[in-house]
Amino acid sequence: MKRIKLLIVTLLTVLFAANAFAQNIKVSGSVMDKLGPVPGATVRIDGTTTGTNTDLNGMFSIQAPSKGILLISCIGYKDVTMPVNGRSRIDIVLEEDTESIEETIVIGYGSGQKIGNLVGSVTTVKSETIKNAPSASALDLLQGQVAGLSVLTTGGVAGDNNVSMTLHGVGSLTSGTAPLFVIDGIPSSSRAIMAMNPNDILSVSVLKDASATSIYGSRAANGVVYVTTKTGSYSTKATVTLRSQYGISTLADFTMYDNMMTGPELADFWVRSGVMTYADFESVYTDHGYTADTKWLNYFQQFNNPQYQNDVMVEGGGQKVAYMVGASQFHQRGNTFGNVYDRYTVRSNVQARPKDWLKLGLNINFSYDTRTANNNWGSSSSVGGNNYGMGGLSFYQNPLYPAIDPVTGYEYAYKYPNGLFNSKYYFENNVGIRDRYGLIGGVFVEVEPIRNLKIMSRAGLDASLQTYNYRCLPSFAEKFAADGAEAGRSKSSAIQYSATITNTIEYTFNINRKHRFSVLAGQEGIFNNYDYFWAYSANQTDDRLLNLTNGPQSTFDLDDSYTQSSFLSFFGHADYSLNERYIFDASFRYDASSRFGRDKRWAPFWAIGAKWRAKNEEFLRNVWWINDLNFKLSYGTQGNSSIGDYVPYATIGSAGNYANATSLAVTNPSNYKLTWEQQGLFTANVNGRLFNFIDFEFEFYDRRTSSMLMGVPQPYTTGFTTVTSNVGTLLNTGVDITLGLDILKNPEYFFRINTTFNYNYEAITELFDGRKEWEIANTGVTYVVGQPINFYWPIYAGVDPEDGKQMWYVPGEDRNVTTMDPNNVTKEFNDAELNQNTGKRLNAPINGGFGLSGGWKNISFQADFAYVLGKYLYNNDGFFYLNPNQFPTKNQSRAVTDFWTPENKYAQYPDWSTGATMQADTHLLENASFLRLKSLLVAYSLPKRWLNWTNGVLKDFKLTFTGRNLFILTNYKGTDPEADSNMVLGLPGSSMQVLGGVEITF
Repeated sequence: MKRIKLLIVTLLTVLFAANAFAQNIKVSGSVMDKLGPVPGATVRIDGTTTGTNTDLNGMFSIQAPSKGILLISCIGYKDVTMPVNGRSRIDIVLEEDTESIEETIVIGYGSGQKIGNLVGSVTTVKSETIKNAPSASALDLLQGQVAGLSVLTTGGVAGDNNVSMTLHGVGSLTSGTAPLFVIDGIPSSSRAIMAMNPNDILSVSVLKDASATSIYGSRAANGVVYVTTKTGSYSTKATVTLRSQYGISTLADFTMYDNMMTGPELADFWVRSGVMTYADFESVYTDHGYTADTKWLNYFQQFNNPQYQNDVMVEGGGQKVAYMVGASQFHQRGNTFGNVYDRYTVRSNVQARPKDWLKLGLNINFSYDTRTANNNWGSSSSVGGNNYGMGGLSFYQNPLYPAIDPVTGYEYAYKYPNGLFNSKYYFENNVGIRDRYGLIGGVFVEVEPIRNLKIMSRAGLDASLQTYNYRCLPSFAEKFAADGAEAGRSKSSAIQYSATITNTIEYTFNINRKHRFSVLAGQEGIFNNYDYFWAYSANQTDDRLLNLTNGPQSTFDLDDSYTQSSFLSFFGHADYSLNERYIFDASFRYDASSRFGRDKRWAPFWAIGAKWRAKNEEFLRNVWWINDLNFKLSYGTQGNSSIGDYVPYATIGSAGNYANATSLAVTNPSNYKLTWEQQGLFTANVNGRLFNFIDFEFEFYDRRTSSMLMGVPQPYTTGFTTVTSNVGTLLNTGVDITLGLDILKNPEYFFRINTTFNYNYEAITELFDGRKEWEIANTGVTYVVGQPINFYWPIYAGVDPEDGKQMWYVPGEDRNVTTMDPNNVTKEFNDAELNQNTGKRLNAPINGGFGLSGGWKNISFQADFAYVLGKYLYNNDGFFYLNPNQFPTKNQSRAVTDFWTPENKYAQYPDWSTGATMQADTHLLENASFLRLKSLLVAYSLPKRWLNWTNGVLKDFKLTFTGRNLFILTNYKGTDPEADSNMVLGLPGSSMQVLGGVEITF
């Protein structure tokens, strides 16, 4: 009986103990790191699927066995195992996992890749460089930031999409040379980026080598610029950021204008040089009271123009949704009267993960911008916008003519005595307004049915409606009918859109933690549409009745065009990593374009690459002065289809009216053999970090373009001047160098220097029809096999000190070889006989930049310089202001006062008294190399303790100073050396901006 009782007591004790062990208790606590709470961390009971997530303050609460074990995990941190041991309060401190938080980058399709595992050559410019950009386009801020990327900003007209970009030289002689622009995975354009708020951009990545670009195949021959916009973060408190900037925009460089003569100087020069006798001067000027000293620049350009930008952004997210919503407003007044640009944008990025296996998102940007420009701001008395681009010649207008009416004491209201219109009056009566409504956005759905298998479908749209509305008032036309003024109204509209749909499937897996594989396959379709319409009528009679229908039908004129094109692509990508040391990748793409004939539409493009992460080798792990070291090789092919939509086809168009009927004619010759322009690109790269303060990257590239899309000349008897064909080859090879030095690095202060450098060698290796050279008429440019694209002009040999006459070098037997024999010159100018290779390249061989950044406590600064060396421009403006006999009633540069006389035999210019005129030769081919302070940003954040009184409402308060184009060094005598052209005429100079701003974060 006692034994039975003892057994019962023992069983009850065991059951009680088991019940006590299995009893759940409420466990609460926090998850922190060294900086504070960690929201969104997962707290799970080991051996079960039961779990929870920490809230925004890092707190959690869970029912757990008193003897159970908690598993705590969070992306970017090492996992933690924590026994409960009957505790109701547990606080956990997580340690960062440096490998898992390695930065990832999205450069193509599918998931982003860790930078350490990236084989492709990619340079990323972060938002710190782009934000608060005082320029209308964020692309302008890339100048000097990426080795091998040439960025030139042409002119200073507010609202012009005037950013020119090339990567590793010009990859085609006559086809498109701009990179492919991609915004959040949607193929787009530089114009769409201009319509974005720069503060919405998270980063801009420039894809340079074949491993990075070949996945884009048909459109990647000139590189890829991938723009990533900001998104919110999951499990993050909402932040509200307000930014406001205000400042001025003005002409960046007055050098050319300051070198022009004053009125008294011009009068003295005319008489002293013999261009005009004193008696003639008196009869033309003095006797009529024309003895002023007018600075026409002040009447045709405007300075210290207001510029401002305001924007607001809200970003954050919960456990299931991340969001960013922003809006902005930008205003800039240009340097020319009537030139104003305004832009308004709204952006929304939303991502959600309603299920562990489902992710979806919507990214959309609406924009509206409007621009007005004065079509004729000082070139002549012509009206009706007949002198587009000539307004810049106001600088050479005669300063002896007055702008102020001596009778009234005020500026002439309509026209000046020299025949020029008052620019303000002209603009008020001849207004052209350009409006653009833009939409770029995309939606995606990503499904992960099993771990690491991701299936994504993305649809994107880049669309715009552009309108132009011009009118010349009847009251103006009636008053100046003798000058050819004609009342009129014109309206035009252009609807453009590009629709893209992309489907991908991607799988990533590991074997034994040594072998990592990633494979991706996809399909993409793109449809482009462009629809243009223009209408005009003239001779309206009332300023209030300017509709098109108010003009007589005899003046009606119409025009329209409509084009479409489409692309279809199939592609694949695979990469493999062994022990995080040896990484290989390969891509293949098969593209079709409607721009080519039916049998020539398809083309394959491919790339292979390899990377050796040498620092991960055992023999280098303990080498203290090598922090990182990588070697990369890649080779691949890309294509170019940047031609018109119907170039291969024999198109029919109107040839005018005949016998009261519309006649038709073949307007374009056919070439159904036309196909893709091809490119092969080899790249070798070494990069790393030494002594924990030197970052470096050296890259060699060899870029060969073949089957170029060129207009091959045809006999005029065919009825056509050219036929677009696949001909010729072009070589670009060079080296990129990027260096970064951490001079000072401390939690409270830092100072860093960055520099980029590119040298590019260019050579035409084959032309067409066996030709060794081909001159491009009226450009000063000639293509020659074995040479870069060079300028061809008569070479000016100066002035003969014995008689003051101009001299030119006589070319040798081969005009493609620069010949400057001082014993073989001529004083008889003949353009055709003297034209020869100047030895000066059209495309500059060297470009780059350097930046200085630093900070101490709450103050920071960043200064970025950009330079171009070996750049030449034909300064056609100089033909006007360095030619006193050719333009005897216009102003001249002070340079012409250095003319030949018996006492000044070694002068720069000839004896003007003989009636000598300057010719179109190399005296106008100027060195346009430059060094420019592209941007300067200084910021000061109020100390956090000063904000404590807001009880956490105000997170940050920052004051900023931003400057653009503050300083330039150049020998170029024209308005702006940055112009990406062979010659310039009447170009408004680049503008300088100085703005102060405030940034408040709640």
